Amino acid sequence: MISILISLISCNTSQKNKEYSKSENLNVEKTFQNQDIEKNVQYNSKGYELMAQKCYICHFEKPDPLKRDEMISPPMLRIQEHYKPAYTNKTEFVNAIVTFVKEPSREKTLMPRAVKKFKLMPKLIYDDEELRLIAETIYDYDFGSTPKMKIQMMGNTLQLNNGKKWILKKESIEQVNAVFNKLANYKSSNIADYNQLGKDIFNDVKKVMLDDSYSGELFDQIHVFFFGIEDNIHRLMATTSENEAQQQLTEIKKQLKEFQNYFEY
Repeated sequence: MISILISLISCNTSQKNKEYSKSENLNVEKTFQNQDIEKNVQYNSKGYELMAQKCYICHFEKPDPLKRDEMISPPMLRIQEHYKPAYTNKTEFVNAIVTFVKEPSREKTLMPRAVKKFKLMPKLIYDDEELRLIAETIYDYDFGSTPKMKIQMMGNTLQLNNGKKWILKKESIEQVNAVFNKLANYKSSNIADYNQLGKDIFNDVKKVMLDDSYSGELFDQIHVFFFGIEDNIHRLMATTSENEAQQQLTEIKKQLKEFQNYFEY
């Protein structure tokens, strides 16, 4: 049976999958049988049933602080949180999910941290109608709020390397500088321009986060640093007012200023 749907990321096909399969599948079944289903999606909704059947085998509905070690793919709530800001229109949202699932790629992902943690999902074959129903449900469903896990999920907080800055490749430093340059004195009266700016700088940041040459503690520190900024960038991508756009720009620039205090080449 097809097990994953839209995560942008795969069920890790390693030993974790084997350990998760039989006993954990039973637990997942019991979990979503006992869940309170929100009013906007009925329990007998075809889309929800398909999501529960095909996605919850590998994805939690939302992060569970008590089961962090059992997660083998990003929770559905986090997928929704990453995609809705980028695709506020439901049709665009559904199309983006469908396109990614049919042909997963690092270039298309909006969840670089999850790709590094769980690996990219494999290309799987889904019935188009069912896939679109699941994507629509992910857009509409109220998964609730994200538990207070955030930085703890990375295992630590931002810190120096034994009192010294972390050494990055020159290309990574230049990529971050490119973001600084795009943000410097940016001004527009067109909300669509701010949304596009958010997408552009997200793609710049993503290249650093997905760099395969970084691993271990250095990898963790890169992702801890960009964690909060990533959320602000997503808000910029979805903003509908110039005032909010300026607020997000100010916050992004404020956080980015700390980069030079922790990283160099």
